[in-house]
Amino acid sequence: MEYSLRFMSIAAKQRTATVKVGVLTLLSISLLVFSFIWLRGWGVANGPKETVRFHDVNGMREGSVVQMMGIRVGTVTDITPVYKDNNYYVDVSFSINKDLHLQIPKGSRLSIEQSGLIGEQFMEITPPQLHQVTLTTFKEPAKAIVEGIPVKFLYETGYKQVGSVKHVEKTKDNNLVRYRLSYLITLPGAEMPEDPLFELTVDQAGQYYLRILPREPVVAKAPDRDLVYTVEDPMRFKRFMDIQMESAVALKLTNDKINQLLSDETIDSLHGTIKNTEVLTARAGEVMENANLLFKSTREDLSSLVGVSQHLMQDVSTVSKNVNALIGDPKLKQEVQETIVSLRQSSDAMQSLLNDPALKETIVNTRDTSRNASQLMLTLRKTAQDQDLQNRMGHIVTQLDVSLNKLDAVMNNVNQLTDGNKNQEIQAILSDTRASAQNLKQLSRKFNGHFTLFKLLF
Repeated sequence: MEYSLRFMSIAAKQRTATVKVGVLTLLSISLLVFSFIWLRGWGVANGPKETVRFHDVNGMREGSVVQMMGIRVGTVTDITPVYKDNNYYVDVSFSINKDLHLQIPKGSRLSIEQSGLIGEQFMEITPPQLHQVTLTTFKEPAKAIVEGIPVKFLYETGYKQVGSVKHVEKTKDNNLVRYRLSYLITLPGAEMPEDPLFELTVDQAGQYYLRILPREPVVAKAPDRDLVYTVEDPMRFKRFMDIQMESAVALKLTNDKINQLLSDETIDSLHGTIKNTEVLTARAGEVMENANLLFKSTREDLSSLVGVSQHLMQDVSTVSKNVNALIGDPKLKQEVQETIVSLRQSSDAMQSLLNDPALKETIVNTRDTSRNASQLMLTLRKTAQDQDLQNRMGHIVTQLDVSLNKLDAVMNNVNQLTDGNKNQEIQAILSDTRASAQNLKQLSRKFNGHFTLFKLLF
């Protein structure tokens, strides 16, 4: 009896120990599973799933951590490769811990990152960041440029709104207004170019918007309408190393070029150039000093020249005023106009007179008469210069005077001897003869006068 009781006591102790071991084992397994789940980022309080599309996940696995601004916020639940419409891509589903009550902003950027070169892959969520730009316009559109105006970018299908302006700072400068605009890109898949151009433009409805333009004339493809987030595909380590190698090769080529440029010959040439530059600078300094001395020595002359120029300008201004006053005199204007009219009338009359056929004929006749008179004068000159003719003409005139004197004496004697009717007849004949003698004498005198005139002329 005592033996049986002892056996039962030993069996009870064994069962108690087995239960304790089982409970401890269950607790250890539970703790191990909980620790594994915690380390893997799985949470029992995960929220609804969201799916994004990557072209490459670079080795990321299910259960990878989802971080937002460096803080763990969720877990990657499913990674599914897809082949559709001759395209390969990967659907990645993740969930956010619902205890955080976190809402992912629209247009956030999702990327697959790596903790170190060979560390674990995780998915990083980057919310849209504010960007700033400074622009200037006139004061007129200042009231229309306010917070909330759209931000647009040019795609293949035209301008599309990719965000909005969140904050506007205005600074007035005379007739201009300088703006500092803080804008946010919220369109999923909207990839903006580096160092773009910005413009404040009016649309067809008369509303202002901020337009983003690429510096290169490239038209971007519009993002997919079904996108919820902007997805950035990861870069594989091999591609990263290839890029590093290409950069190293380019750096080596650059160093080689620099070494070639910094050769001894180039350095010597640079030294010579620097010395020549120093000499040129010194000479330029001397030239400037000489120029300063010249300006100082000619300052009085320049001042006097300026004074004379001013007086000259005043005199010219006075002359201009006088000329303007003279030209502005109405009486002078009327007289000048009348003179111009008279000159025009005289010109017209002279033109009509010159065009008269009778005048032309008279001028021709006058020219012929002048030519004939010239020939007559030449003939008379030749006649007057003939010495034989002059002697003969003098002898004839002398004889004529003697004959007339004798005739006059005869007539006087006859007058004394005659009487009566015969005396009257004879007296009449004598009177006629005397008159003829007087006429001949006058003719002889005139001829002598003309002959003397011809002598004086020729």
